[in-house]
Amino acid sequence: MRALSVMALGVSAAIAMTACSNGERAQRDREIATLRGQVEDIRKGLDANNKELARLSGEMKALDAQSAFVVGEVKASAEDRTRVKTSIEDNTKTLRALQSAVDALSKSAGASSGSAQLAFAADATPDQIYAAGLASLQTDEYERAVLAFAELTKRFPQDALASNAQYWIGEAYYRQRDYARALAGLTKVVDVYPKSSQVPEALLKVGLCYRELQDQPRARDAWERVVKEYPGTPAADQARSLLSGSGGASRPSQ
Repeated sequence: MRALSVMALGVSAAIAMTACSNGERAQRDREIATLRGQVEDIRKGLDANNKELARLSGEMKALDAQSAFVVGEVKASAEDRTRVKTSIEDNTKTLRALQSAVDALSKSAGASSGSAQLAFAADATPDQIYAAGLASLQTDEYERAVLAFAELTKRFPQDALASNAQYWIGEAYYRQRDYARALAGLTKVVDVYPKSSQVPEALLKVGLCYRELQDQPRARDAWERVVKEYPGTPAADQARSLLSGSGGASRPSQ
């Protein structure tokens, strides 16, 4: 009987120990599961932080690029201002030099008051003669202007200013409404200086001369030539307007 009691106590103790062991294991499993959950939460937090860090890094790079662009723009603007300032200063010096030349030529002119005659020194430069012609043109002294420009084309036919001078000869006559002489002077620009930048304007004015001389077909021919041969110039834009207002658009190019 006593042996049975002892055995029963042993079995009960074993059962209790087993139950205790199972409880501890379950507790450990719960703790492990809790830790795993915490680790997963931390991992997710780290992933989110890494993504945010990458986004902020991208924004920083974009801001750096934008800052570099702005700095470059500011530098370019400063350089542009410097170039413009230098150009203005150079142009001012040139204008002063030309004005001095005009004054000197006016003083040395061997003509009496009211006369259109001009006398240029033998060593007068193309710039000096051209400046004198422009000065006369601006004060409506057309005869003196023509004489100055004609002197330039005679002395310096190959100079870069020669074609401009020839154009202003035609313009001076046009302003005096002497359209026949204006036509002759402007036509000479086209014939003698075909590569000059004045050719489109000269052709445009040739058409205006023909219009004033009541020769509308030749006027249209001149304007159509401007449109065809010099399509991207301001003269071509004016020629199109004149053609449109003179009885229809220009004829198609051949």
